Amino acid sequence: MCGILGIVAPLGKAPAVSPDDVLRMRDTMRARGPDGAGVFHHRNIAFAHRRLAIRDISGGAQPWLSDDGETVLVYNGELYNDAELRAELTDLGHHFRSTCDTETVLAAWRAWGSHCVERFVGMFALGIYDFRDDTLFLARDPCGVKPLFFRRHDDGLTFASTLPALLADPRYRREPHWPAISHYLTTFRLTLGRSTLYAGIEQLLPGERLLWQHGQVRIDRYWDYPLESSDIGFEEASHHLGELLRQSVRSQLVSDVPVGMFLSGGVDSSTIACLVREAVPTRMVGQCGGGAGDDSPDFIYARRCAAHVDFDHAEVRVEPDAYHDAWDDLLDRYGTPVSTPSDVIIHRLAIEMKRSVGVVLGGEGADEALCGYGVQHWSANDFELSESLRRGRWSGGVVAAQIFQRSLQRCYGRDAFASDVDHYFALNSLIPSAVKPQLLQPEAWAAAGEDVPMRQQYATMLRELPGRSLVQRHQALLHRVNLESLLARLDTATMEASLEARVPYTDHRFVEAAFRLPVAHRIDLDPHEQSPRLAAPDLDGRGSLRTKRVLRSIAERLMPQALAHRRKASFPTPVARWLCGSWSARAREQLLGSRFGRQFFQPQALRDLAGNPAAAGMWLWPLLNVLAWGDRVF
Repeated sequence: MCGILGIVAPLGKAPAVSPDDVLRMRDTMRARGPDGAGVFHHRNIAFAHRRLAIRDISGGAQPWLSDDGETVLVYNGELYNDAELRAELTDLGHHFRSTCDTETVLAAWRAWGSHCVERFVGMFALGIYDFRDDTLFLARDPCGVKPLFFRRHDDGLTFASTLPALLADPRYRREPHWPAISHYLTTFRLTLGRSTLYAGIEQLLPGERLLWQHGQVRIDRYWDYPLESSDIGFEEASHHLGELLRQSVRSQLVSDVPVGMFLSGGVDSSTIACLVREAVPTRMVGQCGGGAGDDSPDFIYARRCAAHVDFDHAEVRVEPDAYHDAWDDLLDRYGTPVSTPSDVIIHRLAIEMKRSVGVVLGGEGADEALCGYGVQHWSANDFELSESLRRGRWSGGVVAAQIFQRSLQRCYGRDAFASDVDHYFALNSLIPSAVKPQLLQPEAWAAAGEDVPMRQQYATMLRELPGRSLVQRHQALLHRVNLESLLARLDTATMEASLEARVPYTDHRFVEAAFRLPVAHRIDLDPHEQSPRLAAPDLDGRGSLRTKRVLRSIAERLMPQALAHRRKASFPTPVARWLCGSWSARAREQLLGSRFGRQFFQPQALRDLAGNPAAAGMWLWPLLNVLAWGDRVF
């Protein structure tokens, strides 16, 4: 995998960044590309690249220039339908000089222009400059496996795989972007729509492409969730989706370096492991990670899966001091807070995996596409039922209404919501908006727009996402924002270890098929539940929400029932215990001594949190990250 960089200036001007600065920006991404580096200067552009060699190791150096010198590409990714595209492009007259999919990408641009990405199956972020009409083209894969950030300036544009590469531009003046920072405090997510934590730096969203020409920028979406749904039967759906997943796994095993697996012990990674075992006759490396002293059943189930598929299995357990050191290291490398406590474990796991493999498969995306989060994927029903009560349209009888209202009060602390977005954040907030005026200084809270931009962004997404019902739109929302966050975590944690991560559940053909299924094929309510109109958290607590039904059906044909029907469990980290235990002194020092904290947070709030870390709970995770990040970069 790779790190890409491009600087485009107005026509007639050279980029206002020295060649040495271009190299410094590029080489902030050395971990993403330790195997080679390149740079290309011509007229009004500078393109640069760091390479992690996975396919065609002896070739594939970038930036890649077309034979006629009229187009140049920097590309980070893998095309899993490379062979099919090459055959089609050969029929159109293209003569290939390598076996690298980089050449396929540029040939596809020459043949089909901006529509080329609609033919790609894979993960990618790319930049192409076409000197024939002085056009810059950027694109990102449908699910956002690979990152792409950009900054507009003086009619020009700079893009890169990472924020640190853009921050190294001597022209950029760093300023915090408070709507995105406040969003992170609430959700752990490091972006808000296209906004990043830095003012003026944006990201291209999953499934988007950007055209820049003569200073004008146009962004559009080339991929989205399907509007239509099917009435396919459950068994047929199970077999169809199983074959699509099998196809995705086989295509993602193609590599010129060894491939391994992250094993979590959940049905998602266990299913991938079984399909890998079908496709690969030799033993594969599979590893599971967690915190030292963690008694999570993940380790037990991962061992069972490894034994079932005959993988060489190992466990990575991180001690508290080693974890804290790695956390500090990632804060230095990322240029952002660390998104979740799992990032550090994944990074340490990636370091160990890199000793024996160059590519690793992961199970991200199954929960989002196939409704693995019981409460979140069912909870839109809570809002719709509460609305039917509020509007006098309840049809379930007086007693059922009283039971439902008590359930809402128990789960949400209230029984009515101002909007579907209000309901979403009532369920999915870590640090809620209501407490932020007591947490943030007035100027920071005002700069965050009092969380109005955050709510507007989610309202826009819910309005624009396809779906015939609010439940379907909420499920698409979870897939878009939650998966994007998980994939960003996976990409940064693995690439900082120079390890390529591939994610079979993000093949867009598989995702499209999943979203065409009837909702009940992915999640439904146990027909034996006697109180079906309870709120989603209560139903989930009773074990009545049947999640990932179609995936478990696929898994039943591949593995023991105990693995196929294991309930969803969070990635294990003992961070909450460490924060109020062995780390409490360090947490207190950070809360009270942070320069960024003194500038933007309420002193009394920080003193209260420092005085009682146990009561603060997981609020400390995003707060400590923001303070440490702010002290480093501003």
